[in-house]
Amino acid sequence: MLTTAMHRTWAQIFDPTFRSVLLISIGLALLVFAAVVTGTLYLWPADLTTGWEWVDNLGFTLVVIVAVYLLFPPLVTMMMGLNLERIAGAVESRYYPNSPASRSVGMGEALSSALKLTLLMIALNIVALIPYVFLLFTTGGVGTLALFLVLNGYLLGREYFEMVALRHLPVDAMLSLRRQARDRILMTGILIAGMFAVPFLNILAPILGAAVMTHAFHHLKSGGTASGMRGPR
Repeated sequence: MLTTAMHRTWAQIFDPTFRSVLLISIGLALLVFAAVVTGTLYLWPADLTTGWEWVDNLGFTLVVIVAVYLLFPPLVTMMMGLNLERIAGAVESRYYPNSPASRSVGMGEALSSALKLTLLMIALNIVALIPYVFLLFTTGGVGTLALFLVLNGYLLGREYFEMVALRHLPVDAMLSLRRQARDRILMTGILIAGMFAVPFLNILAPILGAAVMTHAFHHLKSGGTASGMRGPR
């Protein structure tokens, strides 16, 4: 399922709709980076000395990198909530012309849902800072990456699935399908979180994530059969 979804997503990456949303993602990425650097500069103690030379020399850079990684996924996902209709519509128009959306997710509904996810992701990642640091020193960073992927993969998978599924299904049916396919939705979410963890690719992550989840939803909606992935290539 995921291999086919990724292949089709990359094949459509130059779609005009994808390009316009990409420009929004690039602009938001620059804003997030500028805001994090400015905020860190404002709050960083000018005469900070910890006794660890590497912290004194690299501390500012490390804080900026960590802050960007923690803030970028939820903030661009919130923006993605306002543009998902366009990405999902472009995917469905090309690959699933016989399964158009039965309803449009309004801007207010999309913004409310995305805002809740944004706040939840920021809060949980702040709470996870201590485990992140502990795992960084005890596992060489492998455990930190694994925790980041699972935690954010669960949240991103759930949110992206809901944003796509609610265009086709009533809430009760969406929740039922989400429960039945929770493992596959989690794996799709981990894939999306993994894209957010890779520099430069993370700028494309919200677009790729929305497109991949659209393919995943149609696959799951069809009962997880090959027919759910049929359509023009």
